Amino acid sequence: MPPVIEPMTEPVAAAVATPIAAPATAPAPTAAPTPRAAEPVVVAPYALPLDQLQALASGAGLEWVNSDAEKIRAVQAAMAAEPAPIRVPREPRPPVRIDEGPLVLVETRKDLSQIQLPFDHQTATV
Repeated sequence: MPPVIEPMTEPVAAAVATPIAAPATAPAPTAAPTPRAAEPVVVAPYALPLDQLQALASGAGLEWVNSDAEKIRAVQAAMAAEPAPIRVPREPRPPVRIDEGPLVLVETRKDLSQIQLPFDHQTATV
């Protein structure tokens, strides 16, 4: 449930105008306590309630299949024993050489009035 917000009983201007008294003496600095190493938390291993899970699955028309823990441990041990793949660093690309030579004007638009098209030379047959 969210906390209940009560309305203010005094005006905001009066609350702002009230001076705050400074403490008469500053507290003496104290030495910080030395940190202690946190004690490890012991967590009990969790065991799946296989009977309840099988009953739940069979009630839904399914079959519960559980993995063999010994086979899982054997595969994990085999994966840990495999050597790490050799890292072959990638060859960096050579830097792009920027052409410092003069600019060359390239005509990209043809003058179509000078081009002879095949249908221009056909004779009119009536």
